[in-house]
Amino acid sequence: MRREPKATSKSKATVLGSEDSFRMLVEGVTDYAIVMLDPEGHVVSWNPGAERIKGYTRDEIVGKHFSCFYPPEAIKRGVPEKELKAAIKHGRFEDEGWRVRKDGKQFWASVVISALRDKAGKLRGFAKVTRELTERRRNEEQIRILNEQQQTILDASPTMIFYKDRENRFIRVNESFARANGRSKEEMEGKTCWDIYPRETADNYWQDDKEVMSTGQPKLDIVERMETHKGTMYVQSDKIPYRDLEGNVIGVIGFTLDITGRKQAEERIQQQSREIMELSTPVMQVWQGVVVAPLIGSLDSQRTQQFMERLLDRIVETNSPVALVDIMGVPTVDTQTAQHLIETVAAVRLLGAQVVLTGVRPAIAQTLVHLGIDLSGIITRSSLSAGLLVAFEVLNLQVVSKSASR
Repeated sequence: MRREPKATSKSKATVLGSEDSFRMLVEGVTDYAIVMLDPEGHVVSWNPGAERIKGYTRDEIVGKHFSCFYPPEAIKRGVPEKELKAAIKHGRFEDEGWRVRKDGKQFWASVVISALRDKAGKLRGFAKVTRELTERRRNEEQIRILNEQQQTILDASPTMIFYKDRENRFIRVNESFARANGRSKEEMEGKTCWDIYPRETADNYWQDDKEVMSTGQPKLDIVERMETHKGTMYVQSDKIPYRDLEGNVIGVIGFTLDITGRKQAEERIQQQSREIMELSTPVMQVWQGVVVAPLIGSLDSQRTQQFMERLLDRIVETNSPVALVDIMGVPTVDTQTAQHLIETVAAVRLLGAQVVLTGVRPAIAQTLVHLGIDLSGIITRSSLSAGLLVAFEVLNLQVVSKSASR
């Protein structure tokens, strides 16, 4: 085992000038370990802060080589000697790393080693200042672990999640968001919205972001188109302010759901509803100059509007002066339904055509009387065949059997 040479009193005086002057400067410092080393790296002076941090008393440590403060693996790699050489070469060496207490426990420390030279430039020793940062290191490690755990949770979520700063840059995204854009997380983070999306789309996103940041209030249920490498998606987004520890808004956090399937299903339902409505409100030409519009089911405002448009278009298209509106398939007639019928008749008359209301059953007739609805200005018949005879009269036509005409 190599025996380290002891520091001499002469070397101590050379480095410090005097023990008393050193003590006057550093005895009151307890947050930092202040150690003076001779040119070979032996401890020549030791303050109370060093005793508290490293665990050695002054009598135990003075004269020992400072490498005893390093873990065995660092000593094997020659770290202590490398640090002294760096201090000699550059005048100063700074580092953060693991050090060892007297009891063998390691602690994280910030270390500064300064080379001390006389006026002639000759090396006289080193000043080594150590500050314990174990608690900070522990907190940083805890934060790192929490961030990793949080990112794991974010990446497992099917919801697309992103963090953006005030410059419209993505500073954090999850796997779902990156995958939807055909990129990796590393390719997304640091990019602006304009780097990822077409200009107009990015501008629209940015307008929502600025509103959230300026008001400090969330903006929820934003339904919009999202252009991706696979084509257009429909998404629903919630955006909330991203705040620092002081509560200042420093960006936006977004939660985005792919609702393309839901949107397509809604569009299919709407299309089917339109098709069903068209089937339930057919308008047919049954004779030259006569159209028939049989109504089945109840009439609401939307259906009345569509029925009216189809009837008017068909009258114009066929140039028919008579329209038969059959309500045999309408289960009940209330005030609202009657009003819709009256509006339809008025619209047809504006085209110069005549409306005949057919299929007026006794029950419906009684209901109209009880409701006080006046249909006196409208020609009504109990059946479609009776209405068709009225249409022939309007057209000045007569149905004659073949046997009667012989």
